[in-house]
Amino acid sequence: MRTRRSTLAAVAFAGVVAMTTAGCFGPVGAQGAGGAPVVFANTGGALAEVFKANAYADLSAQGVTVADESPNNEAKLTAMVQGGNPTWDVFYSTPYTAMGKCGTLFEPIDWNRVDRSGLDPAQTSECGVPIINSSFLLVYNKAKFGANPPTSWADFYDTTRFPGTRGIMNYAKDAGMETALLADGVPGTQLYPLDYDRAFRKLDTIRASTRFYDTGAQQTQALQSGEVDMMLAWPGRAYDAVKGGAPLGVVWNQPLSYFDTVTVVKGAPHRDQAYQLINALIGQKNQKAITDRMPYLPTNSAAAPSADPTIREFIDGPQSNGTTVVRDNAWWAQNLDQATQRWTSWVNR
Repeated sequence: MRTRRSTLAAVAFAGVVAMTTAGCFGPVGAQGAGGAPVVFANTGGALAEVFKANAYADLSAQGVTVADESPNNEAKLTAMVQGGNPTWDVFYSTPYTAMGKCGTLFEPIDWNRVDRSGLDPAQTSECGVPIINSSFLLVYNKAKFGANPPTSWADFYDTTRFPGTRGIMNYAKDAGMETALLADGVPGTQLYPLDYDRAFRKLDTIRASTRFYDTGAQQTQALQSGEVDMMLAWPGRAYDAVKGGAPLGVVWNQPLSYFDTVTVVKGAPHRDQAYQLINALIGQKNQKAITDRMPYLPTNSAAAPSADPTIREFIDGPQSNGTTVVRDNAWWAQNLDQATQRWTSWVNR
């Protein structure tokens, strides 16, 4: 999933409310309270470059400047909001964070101000507007496994038939527990509530063969260098590794689908411009630009998926044969803290 958030306690950032702008696009003196830009806290990287070239550029022509800052750190956001002086207006979020922190960190969306004609109502929430669709995937080194590649999560968790080093992101929310349960035979429609004990028993079977990563850049480097033989991967980072020469195969058996959202920060100083930015981000032009450059599916049905064959290797479609597993965001909204505690205890024991 593109969005990455710190699990550090907000108190560590209680004194941090000043903003350092990572990027700014548009004319000086654009619209916003006091002529200041509308500020978008997002993930940075290639996705932010697409935003700048499309959504920000269109707003610039309308006299609205967008400044972006990354990373979109939830602890820093919490300190800003609790301090009563947020400098961010729009925040790139997971849907379950948008649900769980609605009214505390985020403003309820005024849907009369959002063009939701192309959006899936099932992906909208009181405080969240969907922006990209993606999946957690099993990818593997084709040179390592040759004519006997892994074909399922069960294979990822089978170090006897498929020896080699595994890679997993070191966050509870990055599907380690879900894929362990799928590998252990839990049907995709019966994953939730997660059975922690069963999941960790399965994760124990690969612990000695697994490396844990904290950033997407580490994930790409590990795949390119051959440091890992298979990975529970973010499609964007696996795609980057392939572009860098990594001989990766993709297993489209029970991909775990997810989507990201954008939110309006509670007390946002430029609320009018925040809605203009959100509409530009979910608009057909920007959505199509995302799918043409990166391995994501649009959330706006008016934008078509990419025709690029390499990108299509990393986006869900007929190749998953109806096996796609849908994440329960309502469960994650209620259980993120507990799940994170359980994951952290397991990793650090």
